[in-house]
Amino acid sequence: KIIEPIQSRCAIFRFRPLKDEDVAKRLKYIAETEGLELTEEGLQAILYVAEGDLRRAINVLQAAAALDTKITDENVFLVASRARPEDVREMMLLALEGNFLKARDKLREILLKQGLSGEDVLIQMHKEVFNLPISEPKKVALADKIGEYNFRLVEGSNEMIQLEALLAQFTLLGKD
Repeated sequence: KIIEPIQSRCAIFRFRPLKDEDVAKRLKYIAETEGLELTEEGLQAILYVAEGDLRRAINVLQAAAALDTKITDENVFLVASRARPEDVREMMLLALEGNFLKARDKLREILLKQGLSGEDVLIQMHKEVFNLPISEPKKVALADKIGEYNFRLVEGSNEMIQLEALLAQFTLLGKD
């Protein structure tokens, strides 16, 4: 990080995200050069986490390589402090299908087993809500609820209560 007094004297350039195939090409080159075994699942996990940011992708690759020379999706999500997208999607689908208690158990598993904060989970829920097999109006309603509960967390509300309440909202919206 660059301190604010220095930042204020600099021009900040924002670049649009790179295409996944371009990031993948560079990561494969780095992995080969460094003697790392980059699995396809590991590569896809890095692309998911990096969101088109090559710098972030390289940092995640480096962190995963510190754990093991075989780069797997498990290692990537561990070093990136992210839940597996499938786990987040499963949790949301359970809630939408009316299985609130199973969804709550999945939430606790994500929070405790993977050591994520509530805000991290909300960010991933927001990203995954658009991949759910539901109607556009429901996606809009769910995105709105995620935003509302994110605001509550930022304001200092109890993390577990707010996340469970959000899952309850998913369950109620799923019944419509």
